[in-house]
Order: sequence, then C-alpha cells, then structure tokens
Amino acid sequence: MSKGSTPQASSVTSKRFYDAYARGYATYLERHTRYFRAVEKEIAAAAGNRQGLALLDVGTGTGERLQRVVSEIRPDHVAAIDESPEMAALAQSNCPGAQVLAIPLAAPELPAALSVRFDLVTCLSNVLGHIPRTQLVPGLRQIRDLLKPGGAFVFDVNNRYNAVTYGRLSVIRNVARDRVRPGGGDFTASYRDGDAVFHTPVHLFSPSEVARLLRESGFKVASLGFRDYVTGQERGRFGGSIVVKAVSA
Repeated sequence: MSKGSTPQASSVTSKRFYDAYARGYATYLERHTRYFRAVEKEIAAAAGNRQGLALLDVGTGTGERLQRVVSEIRPDHVAAIDESPEMAALAQSNCPGAQVLAIPLAAPELPAALSVRFDLVTCLSNVLGHIPRTQLVPGLRQIRDLLKPGGAFVFDVNNRYNAVTYGRLSVIRNVARDRVRPGGGDFTASYRDGDAVFHTPVHLFSPSEVARLLRESGFKVASLGFRDYVTGQERGRFGGSIVVKAVSA
C-alpha cells in the first residue's frame, strides 16, 4: 500500500471473511494459546476413555486445534466442517487423518455427507457467533441429531458480560439492555488483507441466551463455566468466555 493511502473497506459474509483471514489466523491462535489449551483439556475430559470414539469439529478453521485434540484423545474417526473452502483446505493439510468438508452447519446435505454419528462434537472460538440467527437453532438441532446416544457437545462462545475483554461500562450497558430486550448483540470483526479491510458481524452471547438456545434445540446443559480469554483460568460470569458441555435432553 502506498504511503497515505486508505485501505478499501467492505462488509462481507463470514465465509468471505474467513477465506481472507485464513492466511493470518496463526497470529490469533498464538495470542490465545493458554485459553485454547484450557478448553482443550475440557474436551479431553468430555471424551473420557470411550473406545472407538468418533469426533466432529464444527467450524474447524485451520485444523491446528483439531490436530492437538486428536493427538490427545486419539479418536477412531475424525471429521470436520468449515464454511470457508480456504480454511477447510488448511485443516485438511494440518489434520490429514480427518475427513474435512467445506460445508456450513445447518446445510441440508451435511448429515448424508458425514454418514456417521458422533460421540463428541466440538465447536470452538465462537463459531456459533458467525452463524446467521435464523440458522442457529436448526444448526444446533443438526448437531444434536449427529450425536450418538450419550454423546457430548462441547463449545465456547464470546460472553457479552466479559468485562475483562469489553470493559465495565460496556457490560453494564449490555446487562441493562438484556433486561429489557434479551437476545444478546453483535459487534463487527475486522481483518486487514493488503489493501483491503474486511468486516463481518459476530454475535456476542449472554449465559442465559446460551441456555435458552440449547433448550430450544433439544439439549440440556451438563456444565457451563467461564474462562479468561488470555490466561485460560476459570473466572466468574463477568470475567471470561463461556465454555459449555451439553448433552441431549
């Protein structure tokens, strides 16, 4: 870019955003390593010592986290999906033992494309916050139907009451707004790629919204906690991202 020039900004879909972000995603992963490791320990605990375990990762991104999880729990079958073909290609390279599909959650063709049911489904780094609101409950119901009886769904989402990340004043406003009009809210994620700047809306969840969505989708909450988005340490509801383990109701 020439000195003094202004990058071109555009609002894009989540798919287009992550196609561009695929090249710079490693920096984001490095910045939150301790948080990711803490969540991955919860995934390993949810897997337990099941024999012949089948794992599905929804919104797998680059597949680097999936490969770490696979190395830890050693499932017999691994599948992953991502709506971004660029991310799916990276995931297939980083986790070569997985069946990686460039298909979005809630796509009608997804169950047939996967062909099996799973003991464990993961959905990490606020992937659910990128799914259109009209597709969120259908997508969660699809995950429920893809689970075997007794299977577990582990996911994390951005907490709109996280004062450490968003600041006290923003959280106070969010709490007040949610008392009048529940349903969480959105912010705009940005990524600069050369001369272009991409923007995409991302949803921020409240803990009660997460519980409600799970109920509507046929899940029940087995555990719901909060972890600092940098250190991974357990925090209260105003100090971290939301980490959930859910099972079929």
